[in-house]
This record gives sequence, structure tokens and C-alpha cells, in this order.
Amino acid sequence: MTALLYLTLVSSLSFQFCSCASSPWRTMITGSHMRAEDHDKIFLLSPDATFSCGFHQLGTNAFTFSIWYTNTTEKTVVWTANPYSPATGYFPVNLYGSRVSLGHDGNLVLTDTNGTTVWESKTSSGKNTTVTLLDTGNLVINDSSNNIVWQSFHSPTDTLLPWQKLTKDGRLVSGYHHLYFDNDNVLRLLYDGPEITSIYWPSPDYKAETNGRSRFNSTRIAFLDDKGNFVSSDEFKIEATDSGPGIKRRITIDYDGNFRMYSLNESTGNWTVTGQAVIQMCYVHGLCGKNGICDYAGGLRCRCPPGYVMVDPTDWNKGCKPTFTVDSNRSQGDFTFIKQPRADFYGFDLGYNKSISFEACQTICLNSSSCLSFTYKGGDGLCYTKGLLYNGQVYPYFPGDNYMKVPKNLSSSTPSISKQESLTCNPSDSEIMLVSASMYGTEKDTIKWAYFYVFAAVLGGLESLVIVTGCVMVDQRQVDFPEFVQGAKHILAVGNATDLVDDRLHGHFHQEQAITMVKVAVSCLEERSKRPTMDEIVKTLMLCDDEDDFHPAYSY
Repeated sequence: MTALLYLTLVSSLSFQFCSCASSPWRTMITGSHMRAEDHDKIFLLSPDATFSCGFHQLGTNAFTFSIWYTNTTEKTVVWTANPYSPATGYFPVNLYGSRVSLGHDGNLVLTDTNGTTVWESKTSSGKNTTVTLLDTGNLVINDSSNNIVWQSFHSPTDTLLPWQKLTKDGRLVSGYHHLYFDNDNVLRLLYDGPEITSIYWPSPDYKAETNGRSRFNSTRIAFLDDKGNFVSSDEFKIEATDSGPGIKRRITIDYDGNFRMYSLNESTGNWTVTGQAVIQMCYVHGLCGKNGICDYAGGLRCRCPPGYVMVDPTDWNKGCKPTFTVDSNRSQGDFTFIKQPRADFYGFDLGYNKSISFEACQTICLNSSSCLSFTYKGGDGLCYTKGLLYNGQVYPYFPGDNYMKVPKNLSSSTPSISKQESLTCNPSDSEIMLVSASMYGTEKDTIKWAYFYVFAAVLGGLESLVIVTGCVMVDQRQVDFPEFVQGAKHILAVGNATDLVDDRLHGHFHQEQAITMVKVAVSCLEERSKRPTMDEIVKTLMLCDDEDDFHPAYSY
């Protein structure tokens, strides 16, 4: 018995200390290490095998020390040591000689080929310290008394797992985009680029309350529960389109600057987007780079304005560059302006003038060597001169136009679009039913039909609502359909229909009717068992209006 126990202990110690074990470790102990050259091995495995930890390969000779889902089509990384490198999103280490070691002082250290410390846990819990990967995906370091002295859940990178908290001291980062709690206790998305920094979600044009947020809860906590609800202390919420227990999910800020909820189909190993924050992707700052314009025409695309070309044809983050120079040596007669209908570059105005003519606005820009373009809103005579061209976007109903300042000798054949690239539009796996109904005969039937026509228009806030490959295509806008519905739900929770109704109505619509109609439209997109019957829909719509005083919220 003594000999057998001795052999068992020796075998166990050999397994724990071996840096090239053929089987995954359940626990890492002091004095052991993992080598990057053994990257094809999983070093730590969670008890239920959902998560793995080890070196994740980025290229031929580049790896990261990461945690990932074990059984997905591609290794879905949920945490990485020292990830803040905008070039790749992660901090890579070279192959040979790189290792992760748990020292006898209890410090977990990642070193590069030359022995340089790339990352460390900065723990000093001494001998008998252990490192384990929990079923939750949390990598934890325990001292000899089994107290947690460090955990990956407190140092998120670009992903939140269920019950992992995002707090005032943490943020999710992907490239130049950050999800964090601001000083006013509001959860925000920030573009922190090489030259500019700007908040783009929730809309910086409105106060927190107008955006449906609360500034008065200072706990600053956001988390994803096990039923598919992402909730924040500022009252922001995303509910998964497949809400319910038993589904593996994650919240990830993607490289395009939007953060999304993903649900795993375990039979295929693929992820589906089941919720996201930004309703219109063109509102994401930095999406098309400096001088670039995000345009809804023909689908969601980036393009360069007239006289500009892409800096790098493979990377829109680098934006566009002019094919000419604007300097003080040229006279104003050397320049002209090319109109960009419904376009604007958000922020970074050189100046602002109101109640002036178009000609006066144009002259201001011509006389300034710093002026690269101007935006003019004719209805109000508002003039914005632009010294930097960031966050370019074509708004479907923007009440103005942008005018690019270019040399007169610039070839008229210069294309305004150097290259187009489709942006994210993820078809939903959700079932979508299109129902056609024939209603005729009486005045009441006419009113019913009008209401059905109305609520479809109000939901989009535009002239028509057409479902194309799981996305909503409306007046040359293309947005993710589940995302659109989630946005409508969020606005309904605030109780203000203004953000959903066509801007061309200038606020002249019945709030109560509009809210009721959108609620009905959204309810029709729930799971089959939760959808109202046609009879219930008609009764609901009729109750929100006096039959003798029919005022549709949308008219042509």
C-alpha cells in the first residue's frame, strides 16, 4: 500500500510539473510552467470542459496567453493577458522560449523569448499557490488557504461572460473602441483613436435622461445573467432574442466598435447575434477612419469623399487621404466645392454661424486655409466649417448637406468612392413571418387597415419596411433586424416614440398612438407562443383611438 501510494504521488507530481503534458492540467502549482512551443496542447481545462486556457496562436510565430471556449468552430477567445494593442487587439509573444510560469513566490508571469516579462498577476501568495480554470471561464489564483488572490473576471479584455461584472474600474476594449462607465455613472462607448477621442453611444447630442439612462446609481455595474439579460446600473438593458436558461452566451465588444450579445449553437459550434447596443452602425465613431464617410446607399458601406483615396485599401480604420493639398499659398479662386447630399462630419467644427446665407458660409470656408469642408443647413441658415474630417456619415433625413473643398483643377472624373466595404449586417436565425390580410367592406375595416399600414411605417420611422435576409432595408438604410427590434423595445421602455417616427413629421404625431402601434409591431416579432392573435391586434389598435377622430401617426 505504501509503495502504491508513493508511485501515485510521483505520477501526480510529474503530471503537474511537466511543461509538455499530453493531457490538460486541472491545476497549476508553484514551480510549474507552460511553453509556447507546446501551443497545440491545452494546459488548463475547466472541470466541465467548456473552457480551455493556454497559448492561442495568432500567426506563424505569434501567440497569446488566453482563455477560449473549447468546443466552438473557431477558438472563441474570451480573455487574454495584456491585450491592449490596437494593431491586433492582443499583445502577442514569440514562439520559442516564451512561457507562463507560476513562481514559488505565487506570481503568475508571462515572459517573451528573451525573458522579458510581458504580463504578470502581481500576486505574492507564496508556496502552495494554485491556478485553476473554473466552469464559469474564470481563471483564478488561490493562496494556500484557498482564498482567491487574483481572477481574470476582474480584468476583462473584450468579453463579459455570464455573471462576470463590468465595474467602474474596468472596461472592455477592442482596438480603439472602449465600453466603460463614465464619471456620470452612464455606460458608454468611446472611440480613443491615434488623433481624436470621442463618445458615440449613447448619443452625445442628448442628456442621459433623454437617452433613457439614469445618472443617479453610482454602483456602476453591468453584467449578463444566465437567461440572456444584459443589465446595467444606469437602466440600460439588452434581452436576448432567445432569452431563457441553458444557452451559452457572451457579451463582446467587436472590432467594429459595437458590443453584441452572442448565443452558442452547441450542435454546430457557431455563434448567433441575439442582441446589440448600437442601432445604426454609421453612428460608431472611427468606423471609416479619418476623412471616410459611412454611407447607407446600396447597403451599409464606407467610402472616400471626392478627391480622396483610401490610405490602405485593406483597412478602413486608416481612412482616406486627399490627392491634393490645401495651403495658404493658393487663392480662394483656386477652389470649388463638391456637394455631399445629407452628409456631415460629426464634431471638430472650426466654427459655427447661424442665420447666414449659403454664399456667406461658402466664403468663410474659402477664406480659411484650415477649412476642409462645411456643412450647411438651409432651413435654419446654420453653417459649420470643418477643420478635421472625422465621423463622416450620410444621414437619410439630415436637414443639410456637406460641401467638400477641392481644387478646381481636380479631375471631375475623380471617383468619390475609392472602395466600398460592406459593414456588419447579421441575419437572424429568428423565425420571421410575413402575414398578408385582406380587409375590406366597412369604414371600421378601412380604419383597421390604415392602422396596420401605419404601425409598419412607424416601426421603421420611414416610408416602408422591407425585410431582406434578416435585415431591415429602409430608404437606403440597412440595419441588423434583431438589433432594430431591441432598439425599439428600449425606446418603448422610455416611453418616447419620437426616436422611432419619421423626422419629416417634425414631431406632429400622436405619441400615445405611435407607442401603441410600435408595441403591437414588436409583439408580433416575439416567439410564436407569445405573439398576439389578429383579433387582439385589432382590438389593441382600436382602443388607442376614437373612431370618430382618426389621426394616424404617419401619413403621406
